[in-house]
Amino acid sequence: MNLKKTVMMTIAAGMTAFSLAAPMAAFAAEAPAAETASASEEPRELSAEEALELYKQSGYLYTSQRYGFSIVCPTKPVAVVPASMIDEQAYGEVLIFESEGFDIKHAWTIQCKAFEDASIPDNLAQKSEKEQQAYLDNLMKTMPYEFVRLADVLGDGRLGLYAVTAKDWEVDENGDGKPDGTLHSDTQTVRTFFRGQLGGHFAVELLDNPDITAAHTATYRLGLMTFQEIPAVNNDAAIEKKSDKKKK
Repeated sequence: MNLKKTVMMTIAAGMTAFSLAAPMAAFAAEAPAAETASASEEPRELSAEEALELYKQSGYLYTSQRYGFSIVCPTKPVAVVPASMIDEQAYGEVLIFESEGFDIKHAWTIQCKAFEDASIPDNLAQKSEKEQQAYLDNLMKTMPYEFVRLADVLGDGRLGLYAVTAKDWEVDENGDGKPDGTLHSDTQTVRTFFRGQLGGHFAVELLDNPDITAAHTATYRLGLMTFQEIPAVNNDAAIEKKSDKKKK
């Protein structure tokens, strides 16, 4: 799956913010009628390149020196918390865009050190279609996924994984290799696993509560295409020093 091509599947449905008619409508009350005649025209569908460029211009660039990445968010996060607050094993951050008290409504979890080399081989792109499909079939059997595909996330030819978690999935409770129970989750998430430009093992997860929306999926996919791995700074003193230099 090429992410740049696939993002077009949700832009038309969920990206009303990127409609070319939207900014014109905002000024319709003030501008002369002759200048706003085109505001009544049907908004045209943006290409993936146009949508990405507009997203970059209107979004918020978030940089994490501690965890070594930058990404363009749809808006400035209202809060950023350690990923370990949601998952004890997670190493990264949660960028929260909307919440009600302690209930997260819309967020991205960004983890580094998110997978082992063996779980997502670096040579997936070189494998045959048959081998790739066998790999995906095994994931569907062993992971709580409703959907999983290989994805060229950063457009560099290296394949990662793009998956949607299931609300209900079968589990092997007695270890006999056969499903004999079912687990349920009230919510679903979208998870993408990939290697960064410097070789880091990242996972970016869309949290959308109570249901995944087309608009949030579209901005999530656009955000993935802006992801940049940077050298991580792992001590507070060095991070503070870098921040001071930026202020000057």
